[in-house]
Amino acid sequence: MAVQVSYPGVYIDEFAPGAPIQGVSTNIAALVGISAQGPLDTPTRVTSWDQFRRVFGDEPRPGFHLWFAVRGFFENGGTVCYVVRASNGSYGNVVLNDRAGNGAVRVRPRQPGVTGIKISVAQQHLLTTANTTVYQPAGVLAAQAGRDITLVANQSWQFRPGDEITIAAAGERRRVVRVAGNIVRVAEPFANAYAAASAVRLANAATGTRTLRIRSTVAIPAGALTAGTLLTIKQGATTVAGVVDSVQAEYLYDAANVLTLTQRVTLRAGISAALTLDGVTAATVQSEEFRFRVTLGGDTDYDNLAMDSAHPRYFVRVINEDAGGLVQVDRIEPPPMALPPSNVLADVAAAGPLDGTAENLAGLADIDFTDALDTLEPIDEISLVAIPDRRTPAVQAALIAHCERLMDRFAILDSQYTFSNAQHTDVENQRQASTSTRGYAALYYPWLRVPPPGSGDPVIVPPSGHVCGVIARSDAFKGVHKAPANEIVNGSVGVERRMNKTDQGLLNLAGINVIEQSGVGRPLLMGARTTASDRNWLHVSTRRLFLFLEESIQEGIGWAVFEPNNLQLWQKLKRSISDFLSGEWRNGALFGKSAEEAFYVRIDETLNPFSAQQLGYLHIEIGLRPTYPAEFIIVRIGIWAGGGEVSEA
Repeated sequence: MAVQVSYPGVYIDEFAPGAPIQGVSTNIAALVGISAQGPLDTPTRVTSWDQFRRVFGDEPRPGFHLWFAVRGFFENGGTVCYVVRASNGSYGNVVLNDRAGNGAVRVRPRQPGVTGIKISVAQQHLLTTANTTVYQPAGVLAAQAGRDITLVANQSWQFRPGDEITIAAAGERRRVVRVAGNIVRVAEPFANAYAAASAVRLANAATGTRTLRIRSTVAIPAGALTAGTLLTIKQGATTVAGVVDSVQAEYLYDAANVLTLTQRVTLRAGISAALTLDGVTAATVQSEEFRFRVTLGGDTDYDNLAMDSAHPRYFVRVINEDAGGLVQVDRIEPPPMALPPSNVLADVAAAGPLDGTAENLAGLADIDFTDALDTLEPIDEISLVAIPDRRTPAVQAALIAHCERLMDRFAILDSQYTFSNAQHTDVENQRQASTSTRGYAALYYPWLRVPPPGSGDPVIVPPSGHVCGVIARSDAFKGVHKAPANEIVNGSVGVERRMNKTDQGLLNLAGINVIEQSGVGRPLLMGARTTASDRNWLHVSTRRLFLFLEESIQEGIGWAVFEPNNLQLWQKLKRSISDFLSGEWRNGALFGKSAEEAFYVRIDETLNPFSAQQLGYLHIEIGLRPTYPAEFIIVRIGIWAGGGEVSEA
């Protein structure tokens, strides 16, 4: 908006160019398959091999390969992937209410088909009203001189700097800045003079007060008072609650000159009602914990749990991280709006049973895998997808269609294992059935020999997980424009079958990416072709480069939607897109001696006539000259007779 001027002088009117475009991630994979445990049909973000084993099991399911695929992904340099456990089983579940009656927590068995589990919840209080109160010290005024308040002997040590005190309950409040001997010094003198023997005490805790000191007549149990503890404070008809933010132990001498331990508690938010600190009306304190019991034959108790994630006994963490636990708990999103302590789980005697349908691995169908695949659609950052445990034409067709529809990810297809001959005709037939017109998929062959989970001979597994890791590694170190080939496949000791150069050449020309092994070396990924029928999209690097550029530009210019469709906007967009593409040209993704030879960005009135502008359209045309992989290097060599020729100007 232009500056509005009124008086003579210098005015500042800031302007900003179009926001720079940042490249999107290209190395995040999604792997769908069968695991020993873990949530069903739920994409789970995994950032390490150890995390995968904690969530999905230490051992693979016999006859299935997801476990090996994820291991191969991380062994080859992958850093982040989403894992979806496909299944034909189902969970029983129960929703537990909070004290306000809202559904707050969903509980399910960790394995589908488990029957008979029941859940109960009961309140617990590590701090109880029988022995814990708000500390309310009181002293007797001996003398008053400016900022110094002298108390009767041994009474000043009941107070600490930061406390607010009042005299004779007159309403004046002053902050304590120092305590020395029998003198309490305040920040400012009291306005009034008070008679000797007047009561000196803490000022009442007003609404919004965050810091209170509490005292217990018994030793406070370990973990009872910590960040995340929920406290309920009652004084007469007044009840307030708050979550502890920090705790500091303070030793004070009481009026009888006895050393007393108190706890200075700072709450995350101020109290909702005022408390009287006159030393007469007790304000009792209790903590709000609960017991979560799982019953299946016997009882498994999780004691002293808290609802707040800052607490060491946060119930989600304690229950879900129990290696031998039977159930998984999840908070319902969005969470109910109940305030503490109404947000604590209500008591329940026996919820359940949590009965579901058992998993039948022999009866798995294509739809079990395509349903799992569909759960990945909302996750924008995924760029590679594979289903190592189902290689049927229907599932692979669904995988290709998934990538073509979303236009932001690429399918890694596994070849079949049960081939009937050594001439590779079966994989050639599979390739013909796996065509993606514009190259949103690639097929890899043969399978890999990898170490078993423990000791023993190598096992044979599909290569897609390892390939996803190789691509992630290549993207990270060389860029998405580099063909992910001529790369070592880590975590593999060999291939299921070897082939000669003639067979490899025929398969390569057919669009099948061969993993080869020569001698005793590790296997090499030696193919970088898509399954495209349109030859413009022959190479994996070309299709994935365009996916990267398209999504980066799409997300990077989103700010322009609903901006005035004028020349200033066109210039900003052209500059932002050109700057981004210039960077990619300098990185080697686009071919040309100059940026002008590598790409163009066109926004003009020919593309955007007035009629299009009236309808709200803004057309941008971008032409790119990608770099292609040097797939065949031909060296021309012959006999040279030698000699030379010298000429003078």
